[in-house]
Amino acid sequence: MQRVSFLILLALASASPAATRAAVEGKLRSHELPPSAASFSALGSGIDERLVEIGGDGKVELLIRARAIAALAYFPTSVGRKFLEETIAGKRAATEPGDRLLLRKAAVALGWMGGLGVPEKLGPLLDHGDPDVRLDAAIGLGLTRLKSAADLMRKRFDIEPSPRVRSQIARQLRVIDEVAAAKR
Repeated sequence: MQRVSFLILLALASASPAATRAAVEGKLRSHELPPSAASFSALGSGIDERLVEIGGDGKVELLIRARAIAALAYFPTSVGRKFLEETIAGKRAATEPGDRLLLRKAAVALGWMGGLGVPEKLGPLLDHGDPDVRLDAAIGLGLTRLKSAADLMRKRFDIEPSPRVRSQIARQLRVIDEVAAAKR
């Protein structure tokens, strides 16, 4: 009987507790910029769900929401991916500065997650009226390291009016080309 109780206590002690929203939000508010994946994971399980809650909560300060969205890149789960895709779709035509910031963070985070469908989600952002959104879309596309992402950026390069965005597109294309050459 004692052995069974000891094993149960050991299992409970080693189980990762569910992260609380307050703990995750506290990490986002901390001066550790940016908080690392390990520091979030140390809070327990369910981090992605707490980040989605915070990122989608219009009552939370914009900067904290943006950090939550960016941090989803550390947790490539279906919950996080769905939230990022919905954020991009919902804010694609954003004109408000706050919405554009959230859109930009979602684009980069989704790029970090990668996946064959990411270029079709981020590609339309290359036509956004805000050059910062286009720049972060290029970063997100580049992070996928996919040929389809490179094709989208090549189409945009010649018509892109912003030198900063063109420079970023060129940088991302070089990386994708280097990765493709290394695979041959």
